[in-house]
Amino acid sequence: MRKGFTLIELLVVIAIIAILAAILFPVFAQAREKARQTVCASNLKQLGIAQQMYLQDFDEQFFVRPRNNSIPNRYWQEDWWPFLLIPYLR
Repeated sequence: MRKGFTLIELLVVIAIIAILAAILFPVFAQAREKARQTVCASNLKQLGIAQQMYLQDFDEQFFVRPRNNSIPNRYWQEDWWPFLLIPYLR
């Protein structure tokens, strides 16, 4: 008697692995999407907290230029608001 696997046995094992992979791939994709959602929610929360901290420091006025001149002049006119929050973000 020879030792080894027949072609049918190998095909059955490959078919079982393919079925398991087809079942598990959507689960992994769903978990990855949930992780992205969690990261996004965390980032939005951090931005909200940074905005609240900024507002507390500047008498509840969002459009006040900081006194320490930490924002370069070239950014003050266009796309300026992210630079207001940089000192408050981790």
